[in-house]
Order: sequence, then C-alpha cells, then structure tokens
Amino acid sequence: MESKLPEILVASGPLVGRRFSVPSERGLRLGRSSMCEISVPDPALSRNHCLFEARDGAVWLTDLASANGTLVNDEPLGTESRRLSPGDAVAAGDTLLQIVGPEGEDKAMPSSGVDLGLGGDRTNTDDEDRRGLGRGILWGIAVVAILGAAALILCSPDSGIVDENPPAVQKPLDDALLSVSFERVDATTSGIYRYALDYAADGSLHVEYADVPKENRHLSRTVKLSQNARKRLAAIFEGDSLYSLDPEYAGSGVASGVLKSRRLKVVRGGRVFETSVENADPPAVFRDVCEQIEAFSKNELGAWALQYSSEKLQAMSVEAIRAADAKWNERDVQYGNLSAAIKSYDEAVVYLDTVNPKPTGYEELLAKRRAAQNELDRRYREQRFLVDRAVNLGDWAAARRELRILCDMVPDERDPRHAEASAKLIDVENRQKKGVAQ
Repeated sequence: MESKLPEILVASGPLVGRRFSVPSERGLRLGRSSMCEISVPDPALSRNHCLFEARDGAVWLTDLASANGTLVNDEPLGTESRRLSPGDAVAAGDTLLQIVGPEGEDKAMPSSGVDLGLGGDRTNTDDEDRRGLGRGILWGIAVVAILGAAALILCSPDSGIVDENPPAVQKPLDDALLSVSFERVDATTSGIYRYALDYAADGSLHVEYADVPKENRHLSRTVKLSQNARKRLAAIFEGDSLYSLDPEYAGSGVASGVLKSRRLKVVRGGRVFETSVENADPPAVFRDVCEQIEAFSKNELGAWALQYSSEKLQAMSVEAIRAADAKWNERDVQYGNLSAAIKSYDEAVVYLDTVNPKPTGYEELLAKRRAAQNELDRRYREQRFLVDRAVNLGDWAAARRELRILCDMVPDERDPRHAEASAKLIDVENRQKKGVAQ
C-alpha cells in the first residue's frame, strides 16, 4: 500500500488548528497573498513566502526568497530545499507549523491528567476503586440536580428572567445545494444519446456521456468544484418556479420507437424535488434549467468539445498540431515558444479526447507533447540553477535578469512555477532597490 505523505498542522498563529495536505500535482504556498493555499494576513510574511512540495514520497520545503526567511527547527532554511519529517517545526513570520503524520495516524495525545474519579490506575486497591466510583456517581448526580433546578427556574414564567437573545434554531438553509442528479436520453432504433450528471455535497461533479453508434463517443469524468463554481451551480436552482412543476410530464411520443427523456432530482436544504419529462414538450423553466446544467458541466470539465462532430474535432486537432509544431521548431527563438507548443499540443489532445477510434497519428501527438514537456522541465531546472547561483552570490541584477527569463519560459500565471518565479522576482527587485538606496 502506498504510504501517505506527512501533513502540515498550524501549531500557532492566525490559522492555529488548521491542517493541510500537500497535493502531489502541485505544492502548497504559504504567504501573505490571498492566492496562496495557506494565506496568512501577517505583515512579517512575504506575499509568497515558502513552498511545500511532494517529492519522492516526502514533503520538501523551499524558501521563496522571502524577506524575513524561514526557520526549520530554529535553523534558517536558506536557499536550498529541505526534506521534512514528522516532528519538524517550521516557523514563518508569526506562524509555527508542525509536520505530523497523516490524519488518523498521529500518536495519541497525552492525557490531560484530570481524574474524574471514574477510573484510574488499576494498581489501586478494590476499596479505592469503589470509593472513586462512588465519588464519580455522586458528582454526576449533583451536577444533574443542579442543572435541572437551574432549568426549572429559568423556564418558569414567574422567574422574572427573560432571555432576550435565545439560541437560534438550526434550520436547513434553503440555498444549500446538497445534490443534483440529471439524466438526458435521446434514443431511436438506430442509436442512443445519453448524458448523466451527478453532483454531491462534497463538491464532486461526475458526468457521463455516450453517443452510440452515431459518433461512438464516450466520456466519464469527475472533478472537484471550487467554491465559486459551487455557487454558480447553486444559482441555476434559485427561485421557486422550478419547484412548482409537476412530478411527471408524459406524452405519447412523436413517433414509434423514439424516446426523449429528461429526469431531474435536486436536494436543496430541507427540500427534495423530483420531476421527469418523457416524450412531451418540457415546461420552459425546466428546459432552461436543463440547458444551463449541460453548459455548466461542459465548461467545468473542459468537455465543451462535445458540441462538435468527430470530423470537426479532428480538423481542429490538425490545426492545433500544426501550430504546436511551428512553436516547437522555433523553441530557441523566444523563451515562451516551448510553453506555447505544449499549450497547442494540449488543445489537440483535448479535441481528440472523445473521438473514437483515435485517428492515425494520435500516439505520435502524445509523444510530441511528452518531448516538449520534458524539454521545458530540463530548461526550467537549468534556468533555476542560474537564478539560485545569482541569489547565493548576492548578484541581484543577474538574479533579476535570470528570473525574468524564467517567467517568460512559463508565462501561464496558473502554473505554480510561474508563481514561484514571480514571487522571487518581486523579492529580488526589492533587495536590489534596498542595495541602491544604501
């Protein structure tokens, strides 16, 4: 069984008690910026202060050229990455983090030492055990009696005590979208189109799509929605008009051997709503909601290509590959050409994602993309070495120049490598300004 990575527990500071897992595909940034995964409003932190990464089955820590530095076990981290182990303490600004084992595998917390008289060391004599048990029972009876008397006094209409702020009754939130199930089926004797969506309260969205045998295209994909995406999905089901629909709308069918079915179930707050339309004209509000559901899922899952035919998608992939090849051939002309080539190769792969069978040249496309990614990784490592060397030498002008090249090599702001390089560039520019001022 694959061992789980250690986790990060905030031992002190504004986020005390929070626990973070380090994802394998990207790191966790700690800093003052709201874009950091561990965002702390601490003026002692740099905007992007340090980075936790998952490598070789362990958690590694890198200081992102922070102004005030990062400490590991009270020692400065410096410019080199360091492998962390459970028990290590990381200090950044006013925040102290502890590296702990995966949740559920931590060592038991030490006892508080408070003895309620209901147990204790089994080396006690039987008489001591009985006396301890008796004291516990008596204390329990006393507490219950006191609480009961207090409740009677406070609840009495003659008590003269009025609670002007009674505790709020916990009611289900009408705007809390808990789950959605939607299925669309268009079938004839010659083929079937099926689209199904399931959304769960934990934010996971799963979609299945099949169009056989006409296009012979299949899709099964699951994503975890962001908070903003969850809000956009919940907005589709706002208002009361949808929930006033009948449970079922059925018709005789437009022709023999034809099925047009739409089924929807929504659990929202304390309300469960279900309706279906089969071989009948759907109410306008229902048709509008169905269209919004499909449009939302295609955008979130990157499955918008489903709207095109297989022939159109293959033609679009050919154009994307042609553009990617051109950038690849000119990868030494501009620093960003290699990233641009990878982006176009990615587009070509997306176009062919639902096309079956895959066209001739698909494996070659995947090989080209891998080669471009490997080349970018190699160049990025070499360029980062030049940056680190300049920083270690205190040559801020050279560090600034090399960091700008690094940012040009990975221009996508969503790429963690770009974020890291940008953060270092800001800090280096600040250090260079301080040097000039002095």
